[in-house]
Amino acid sequence: MNRLIAILCVTLSIHAAEPKKTQETYELGRAAMAHGDHVRAVEYFEQSTALSPRNALYQLQLGRAYSMSAMASGMFSAMSLAKKAKSAFERAVELDPKFVPARLSLLEFLIGAPAILGGSDSAALEQAKAIREIDPIEGHDAFARIHIAAKRADLARGEYATMVKTFPRSAQAHYLYGVYLLTTEKNYKSAADQFESAVSIDPNHMASYFRIGHTAAVGSANFARGEEALKKYISYRPSEEEPGTSRAWFWLGAIYEKEGRPADAKSCYATSLKLNPTQKDVIEALKRVS
Repeated sequence: MNRLIAILCVTLSIHAAEPKKTQETYELGRAAMAHGDHVRAVEYFEQSTALSPRNALYQLQLGRAYSMSAMASGMFSAMSLAKKAKSAFERAVELDPKFVPARLSLLEFLIGAPAILGGSDSAALEQAKAIREIDPIEGHDAFARIHIAAKRADLARGEYATMVKTFPRSAQAHYLYGVYLLTTEKNYKSAADQFESAVSIDPNHMASYFRIGHTAAVGSANFARGEEALKKYISYRPSEEEPGTSRAWFWLGAIYEKEGRPADAKSCYATSLKLNPTQKDVIEALKRVS
């Protein structure tokens, strides 16, 4: 009897330790991704999904790690990794059909990959429809991404304009519209206005603070506000869906560089590279101010 009790105790102890080990492995994968080490990230996320095969978040992150590794690989390795990425995204959606980030990642794969690797405009459209049923705001973003990929800028802008008009008190709606204005139209003034609207609605919408700083840096305007916003973001630990702090340090350095503060810019660029040494634009920026 005593031996049976001892075996049961050991068994229970092992099972109790498994969730902790799984989470620790997953966090190591996140750290590797943030550091730009996508090969190591794949290893950790493969371990995480093996330990917890029904966790949709782990499958999503594994797919993203495969995608990033594919971009840095030779043709044949890239093809294999791309197919694995698609499978991981599909598995994440299968495990949690309402997990919008997984559907968005699958959609991005479908509109970006050639047909030989599983790309499909019709399948992407089906994902966009499903996302719209789950979250109308993210649905507008999903359809806009399809339009952007097809170079239908007027339709993409229409999706975002309708979204903000329909959901004027949604910080996320203003944020998504701002990202479009910033990255696609390069309309920095309007983008900044959208991000400021987002944080006025929700002062804790941290991704908008990052974009306020990003916009100030690339638009060469409102440097003081951009610096303030980026410093706020740097003190925060981003989620999986938010920009990494290495990029916040980079944009802060860009602001300092444009303000004629090379020493401060150099310090920021060095910090950014310490967090993620694979950033080519940061490497070039550091050379400029050194």
